[in-house]
Amino acid sequence: MNEELLSLLEKMKGFDEVALFKVKAEATTIKFVFGKVSTAQNLDDEVTYALVKKDKKYLVSTLVGKNETEINQEILKSIDEPQLAPVISDNDREYKFEKIDQQLEKLRIDPNSAISTILDTSEYPISGILNIRKNTISLVTSKGFNGIDIRNSIDGYFRAFNGEYSGQWSFADSKYNENELKDTIKTANEYASITNKIDIDEGKYDLVLSPLVFGNLMNYLASMSSGLRILMGNSIFAKFKIGDKVASEKFTFSDVPNEDRPSSVSFDQEATFTRNKSIVENGIYKTPLLNNELALLFNSKSTGNAGWIYPQSWTLEVNEGKTSKDSLTAGNVILFNNNWYTRFQNYVEGNFSTVGRDAIVVYKNGQPMGIAGRLRIADSMINIIKNIEELSRQRYLVKWWDSPIPVLSPYVLVKDIKVSRA
Repeated sequence: MNEELLSLLEKMKGFDEVALFKVKAEATTIKFVFGKVSTAQNLDDEVTYALVKKDKKYLVSTLVGKNETEINQEILKSIDEPQLAPVISDNDREYKFEKIDQQLEKLRIDPNSAISTILDTSEYPISGILNIRKNTISLVTSKGFNGIDIRNSIDGYFRAFNGEYSGQWSFADSKYNENELKDTIKTANEYASITNKIDIDEGKYDLVLSPLVFGNLMNYLASMSSGLRILMGNSIFAKFKIGDKVASEKFTFSDVPNEDRPSSVSFDQEATFTRNKSIVENGIYKTPLLNNELALLFNSKSTGNAGWIYPQSWTLEVNEGKTSKDSLTAGNVILFNNNWYTRFQNYVEGNFSTVGRDAIVVYKNGQPMGIAGRLRIADSMINIIKNIEELSRQRYLVKWWDSPIPVLSPYVLVKDIKVSRA
């Protein structure tokens, strides 16, 4: 297993520690533009990365040539001694995980049935992307770890156009379910079918954020959970301690790489086995995401989220609530179906703005009255997670271009959030 990497590892002499990490990605991507297939691509790629350490110096490199190890050594001599350096785990196991959905493999080779399902299901012209992937991740280290993780997955996002109105939805899964694909298209169509424009003044409103919008925000919150960003003071968690109350008690947010989901993985880049963990549990800050080097600084243990350079999340989830989506929109609220251009003005305070897109549905007394014009949510991440009033029972696993880490998220009702015109 991983014979090529082991052979390369054997040749890399003169270092204190070496780790070789290879990603083999085999993907079929279908692009839809206004109800037609625009592009179909096989995007197969294979990249090997090397980490070499000598004393306290280290170098991370992409291996592209036979003489790369010699070049690495010369570069390593020229760099200064860093304050932080990766620490390879004392893990000498041989480990293999493989889970392949055969229907997805057939679809990756011949995606025509999925294309027909998408085009036949949509009432309106539809644009979007369908990705069918098989990823093989390999890691060998000079401390004896030899691991391989093989999985496949499918994800997509689609935008339906009903004249000047539109709706969008997304999905992600580790197995193929035609009904899930149909439901994704139908949901985008349902949002696109809501018409009648309504003017909304700037101010504070109760908002219902769809899984697409909340998933986007959770990608940013996960990034701010990285121990390196906290150490650098580039996160809302920089001013909190473990055990502090940072959110509504109804909010639990976790990194869950051991679930059977897209982007899940068994081991990190330092050869630490991954595990599920709550970043925020019932509103209480539980842990940053750590690799070995940052765990030492945080007086803790690695959470299995390395990252040779910085810890990263794998796949995310928000706990479900106790009510239906319809109950969340039973009063006077604005539902944001989608968003883009999320920008942070201050990462410590969490101040951000994001522009609503597609259907921004105005509800009065529980009835959809129409679609608001272009609106921007302009508040803080702290207010978003503190002001959570309720979450839906049903959750949706979504992944799209501005939410690249999959998030299993409910609809979320958030009180008193600032909205401005975009």
